[in-house]
Amino acid sequence: MHRASSLRGAIAWDMSYMSTIGLEGAEKSVVNLLKAIGVGKDDGVGFWERRASRWTNGTRSWDGWLYERDGWPKRSIGPATVIWCAKESSDLVDESATGVASSRSSKEKRKVFIRIHPSAFIHLWEEVLRLSKVQKPGVTVEDLRFEIGSIEVTGPASTEALVGILRPARVANTADGIEYRADDVWNMLFDVSNPGNLPANALLAMNVSDPRLHLPRRPHDPQPTRADPNLLLYTLASWPIDRYQPVADIFDRTARLTACRQMPSQKAINRRKAFSEPGRNPEPAQNDPQIPALLLASRNPAGGQGSWTLLLPWKCVLPVWYALVYFPLSTGGTVRFGGLNQKRQLAFEMGIPWFPADCPGTKAGMDWETRECEKRKAEWESRPKGKRVEYDSLQLGEDRKGEVGLGWSCDWETLARKTRAASDETTELYRIPSAIVQRQLRSPSANGDEVASTHHGGIFTVKLSLLSRGVPIVCARIYRLPTTNAELHKQWTSLFDARSDSSPSATPYYFVAKDAPSHVQQRRLAESLLSVPSAPTEYPQTPGEQDLIGFITTGNFNLGEGKGTGLGCILLDKVLEYRRLRDAAGFKECEVNLRLCILREAGQAMGRLARWEAV
Repeated sequence: MHRASSLRGAIAWDMSYMSTIGLEGAEKSVVNLLKAIGVGKDDGVGFWERRASRWTNGTRSWDGWLYERDGWPKRSIGPATVIWCAKESSDLVDESATGVASSRSSKEKRKVFIRIHPSAFIHLWEEVLRLSKVQKPGVTVEDLRFEIGSIEVTGPASTEALVGILRPARVANTADGIEYRADDVWNMLFDVSNPGNLPANALLAMNVSDPRLHLPRRPHDPQPTRADPNLLLYTLASWPIDRYQPVADIFDRTARLTACRQMPSQKAINRRKAFSEPGRNPEPAQNDPQIPALLLASRNPAGGQGSWTLLLPWKCVLPVWYALVYFPLSTGGTVRFGGLNQKRQLAFEMGIPWFPADCPGTKAGMDWETRECEKRKAEWESRPKGKRVEYDSLQLGEDRKGEVGLGWSCDWETLARKTRAASDETTELYRIPSAIVQRQLRSPSANGDEVASTHHGGIFTVKLSLLSRGVPIVCARIYRLPTTNAELHKQWTSLFDARSDSSPSATPYYFVAKDAPSHVQQRRLAESLLSVPSAPTEYPQTPGEQDLIGFITTGNFNLGEGKGTGLGCILLDKVLEYRRLRDAAGFKECEVNLRLCILREAGQAMGRLARWEAV
């Protein structure tokens, strides 16, 4: 899966389990509803004034977090994708020329899709339903969970596979006197090896024929012509879809139902293939279905391979899925199919939090952690007493006995309770957007207590990298550097100081003659690359409960980086409080130590030094 997603091949997921909510109403009412649930809040001030035009015109999709009404940033619902149905081409041209929406386009009803993880669907549905009733004029809300399906494809050969099976109908658009065909742009993308090279969150709307009529792939089948590299680069840079995006039929309920009713059975398709000429595909028929499709090209926030998301009517997903997984790739083999475990692993390797497991600051995330906690507890209880970890008898040093919280759980309740006891306030854990975290860490307030109380109880997702060997695991405890013991603090920082000495004099130099055999040169090169500072034989003891700041939610060996990494969540006020306590104790150290932390596996007394960064 790692190779297919990044080096050669492609992976496909049936993402039809993602929930879809449809909105229809006047544009002003729909915009007010989206603003009320926090669309654009994380993107900063001015999103709706400066950057939302292409999105509301239906040529881009929006990815971000949704919130309860007036609940930003404390009451988050979950990450979602919002897609507007495109306007008529004449309206787009008028707006691009004048900068003002035409009177006809401002009065017509607009349609919007909101796609969200099923674990957060009920939460969002209740919020949208409540807000739709207070809009003037009102907004119609539809539950499209079993009407809209989707397929996600990623990998270097993802575009090749989709272009090979999706054959759009040739519908010309003559706006501005220019004949434009969407299928020409689609076929031109055959040589694109990374969907992330397309404009961010680009949309392509088209109607495609039944791919089962073109299977199996024949040697004489017409293949997409390889475009001139200069023409392809010009197309990606100018992206004519922004000016001539057709109205997507997938937003039309009648078009979706018509396509589903006209889908022939596999028996009927086999009969048509039997009556066709040997070695040739069946001739197109007048009653062949035109499947409305919508393609979303998304970029990877961490860089690397992007992905395609194909939206289809519910009953049209399976025929397209069969054609996709059996399509022969030019690099050999076929498209692999992935599941939830592979989806989570690839997100982990890219350093992206996977909802809901890595988002415990949400209702869906806490529900996930509760279910996983019950599974881990049942597994722990099923083992004999002599072969399981006894958390109550764990020795942590300095007369500390017993695990902090429940050993089989990311015990956020214990962390919140201890934080509440230290501040004498009610602590409710919630997710903080990464933009706020970066802003707080760049310019902290002079008064540490004031900064800590700004987002008291807020947690944010971090990526952790061990500075030594080892692999972080789920439920591992995350500590900040000790704040009450100066000697212990010095012992931990000395480990980082010894390892950060990367000067040329600290690296062993292996002399080799220029005329030495190649195997000698390779051996010396390998020795120099593998020479790392020796790991300490003994680690200092872990800090106390007052320095506990979070837990690991996902940990494993990262094939992308070649070492163990982890994703976790930590308290923002605990991190900012460290600066004040450090200055009060007189610790003299560099600012990079603010992002140092100590990881301790649940049930183990030894901790390891690591570094975190907000994601």
